[in-house]
Amino acid sequence: MLRRVLSHRSFVIYLVGSAFSLHGLWIQRVAIGWLAWELTHSEAWLGLLALAELLPVVLFGPLFGVWADRLDRKTVAYFANGINIALCTLLGVLTALAIIDIYALWIITGLLGVVSSAFQPVRLSLIPSLVPRELLSEAVAAQSIVFNVSRFLGPAIAGVSIAALGLWSAFAINAVSYFAMIAALLLLKLKSRPLADESRHFFDDFKAGVAYTYTHPEISWQVLVVAISALTGRATIVMLPAYAGGVFAGSSSVLATLTSVAGAGAVVAGIVLARLGAGHGLRRATVFGTVATGLLLIVLGVNDSFVTGIAVLAVLGFCLTLVGIGSQTLIQTAVTEQMRGRVLSLWAAVAFSAPALGGLVIGLAAEVWGLGATTVAAGLLCAIPAMFMARRLLQDGRAASTESM
Repeated sequence: MLRRVLSHRSFVIYLVGSAFSLHGLWIQRVAIGWLAWELTHSEAWLGLLALAELLPVVLFGPLFGVWADRLDRKTVAYFANGINIALCTLLGVLTALAIIDIYALWIITGLLGVVSSAFQPVRLSLIPSLVPRELLSEAVAAQSIVFNVSRFLGPAIAGVSIAALGLWSAFAINAVSYFAMIAALLLLKLKSRPLADESRHFFDDFKAGVAYTYTHPEISWQVLVVAISALTGRATIVMLPAYAGGVFAGSSSVLATLTSVAGAGAVVAGIVLARLGAGHGLRRATVFGTVATGLLLIVLGVNDSFVTGIAVLAVLGFCLTLVGIGSQTLIQTAVTEQMRGRVLSLWAAVAFSAPALGGLVIGLAAEVWGLGATTVAAGLLCAIPAMFMARRLLQDGRAASTESM
């Protein structure tokens, strides 16, 4: 299914550069989570770190989305990757010298989040500039597979690197990985695209993007689906260091295993998405995947078996990716080119910041009621509204069938 999209040279170059960068990112995420756990042994701090990394996406991402429609996307990408190299190097040096504390870690993580909020709408908007529109769903699925292979292999590499050399090495690897993305950008040839009218006021463009997103029937539906899934399911993934070190009484290698199996399930989801394409089948998959996410969280919350936890996280990784990448595919297909940066920045604001907000709430609640009970509650908050959405989707499908008869 991916043979056609992989015949496009520019897309393959982008995919290779992205693969190196994403592996480094997941290596660093495991290291940040474990470093935070070693420094504090606090679920609340895990949630606060997730908030520091991802909240800037919701605060600044939609504004950067306007710039993504106005400015040259490659130039923005160069600056973002260069700043990431500097911040990751600083984090590695502070960790190697053993002068890092939780507050410095939180500040640097927040700065990385600001840079990510600038790069996300650009990264998401690049793919349609590299492939024909009819191959867009395959291209998004291919990017999903690469993302989730890195999510599978990155933590495994992190576990080996941290055990052999120490936490600083994970940050150093991530700093180096950004050079691969810069090299890929230098080689890319992007299709020309219409730019937003710079004579219009910046905030007029911003408001137009918001109005377009929340009045478009397909796009608004998918933003809601991914919000429910990310606020509960992806937020629980933020708590994996607490599951590894607390519930399963393990070390950084246990955390790497849990993160990797979730990534393995996500890789399978990417392959399934490549076959589904964009359409009503994918729309159903995103809704029913959200229902399944809630039910899996309930099982995870009542479980204390490491083997069962691995199985649940593998399926959870599958469902979360089905929802997240499925919703992005449907939005990429539906949005007009002039609105792409703004719409995708709003999608990213939900998809990437909801886990931060949910992670903070889950972390604080877990301090009071325990991680298991909190995870069960998150599962119920995910499954119940998703079931109502699934019911409506089935009713609409039956109504459409009746009208066509």
